[in-house]
Amino acid sequence: MADDLSFDSVQELTRARNEVLNATLDRIFDFHPYYKALFAGQGVKRADIRGIEDLVRLPLTSKADYVGDPAGFKLSLPDAFDAEERIVWDVMYTTGSTGNPTPFASTSYDFLNILALQHNMLRLRGVTANDVIMNLFPLTKHPHGAFARAMNAAAVYNIPIVAAMPGAASARHPDLGNRMDEVCTLVGRSKPTILWGVPSYIRKMLARAEEMGVKVPSVRLVFVTGEGFGEEARRQLVDQLKRLGSLDPKISVSYGITEMQGGMVECVPGAGYHNPAPLQFYFEAVDPEAHRPVADGEDGLIVLTHLDRRGTAMLRYALGDTARLTRGKCPHCGVTTERLVSVPVRRDGFVKIRGMLVNPQALADALAADPGIADFQAILDNEIEGDALSMDRLRVRLASRGEDEASLRRRVVDKVKATIGVQPMVEIVGSDDPSLTGRGWKSKPLIDLRKRVD
Repeated sequence: MADDLSFDSVQELTRARNEVLNATLDRIFDFHPYYKALFAGQGVKRADIRGIEDLVRLPLTSKADYVGDPAGFKLSLPDAFDAEERIVWDVMYTTGSTGNPTPFASTSYDFLNILALQHNMLRLRGVTANDVIMNLFPLTKHPHGAFARAMNAAAVYNIPIVAAMPGAASARHPDLGNRMDEVCTLVGRSKPTILWGVPSYIRKMLARAEEMGVKVPSVRLVFVTGEGFGEEARRQLVDQLKRLGSLDPKISVSYGITEMQGGMVECVPGAGYHNPAPLQFYFEAVDPEAHRPVADGEDGLIVLTHLDRRGTAMLRYALGDTARLTRGKCPHCGVTTERLVSVPVRRDGFVKIRGMLVNPQALADALAADPGIADFQAILDNEIEGDALSMDRLRVRLASRGEDEASLRRRVVDKVKATIGVQPMVEIVGSDDPSLTGRGWKSKPLIDLRKRVD
């Protein structure tokens, strides 16, 4: 495979993309259960799709399509094809909000592409041969790319990595995991230059490290993914790191996508999220209703096409988020690829509270930016438990950093009301409260427990 990041123009990149896409399409039209049936029913012929410019002729694939038939999205190549294309190397799972997570299969062919993808992600983020990564992702019941792909990234970049193993991996093996204090001690002892994890856990870990007197002077980069992360939260995390001895820390945000087995990354803060493997993935921004591409720089539904996959493979897969997408050379790093130049917003992620449409991520960003809050969880339920006709109630449960509880409660009430227009109940709890722990490897900004009217 050519160096994905070396193309001088969109036209040169498109020619190379069409070559790998056509090899994938040859296999999809003949051996992909879902698309083979779909195209036969719609009268789509292989000759109709000869390159990226023809993809617009295809319908969008939804999350529901994939979740409803995950086996149908895996290529079933016969023995005539090279074993590398057929052997399943690993299976990771999406983190769906309901039901069981959905399997995403990668063959040996795909795994080598994943290594190339991870190499490019580190390269764009400015990783060097002298860096040491601290992997702060936990083990999960269903294999998820977060923990494993961080290990893969260090391997392909030939740099050291330490797995912090936060939490208990299994009740059967309580020794396979570390409590928060043990993680903080490990971070101090290992002297990593990069912390990699979800922002809510990193904030919580650094707060405990500060209480323990643990310093992190070697940390120069923090990679965050899996949760929304606003600019104020970035500034707060930088300040937190500086208090622990880091001289000039940079926060690199990733738009993580299970269907990539990686994510779109920043080369520098504010540069937008780059597609780090443009010979593997093609992104579009389309009108959410008409599904036609929108102009560069306009808001659109983000759509992913696998250009070069042999396991689970998707064409025009709607990720469910809207953002502004642009193409061409990045003015900061000079790489020619797609970039999302606005923070992706979950199209179906807004909720109605007392008749008002609310963005839960705006609420999370406001709370994460408050220096007096160590951890938090927002919960939406009914004022009268079990009564679907009673008024909505928003509760914010939070752990304090030692601030006076009355003043913190007043400030949070005012901040939440100013941010989303809803006055919350604020409950101060301990950092070990069950609502703040056991939330999985990444947090949801708002848990909706309201009873529905049948």
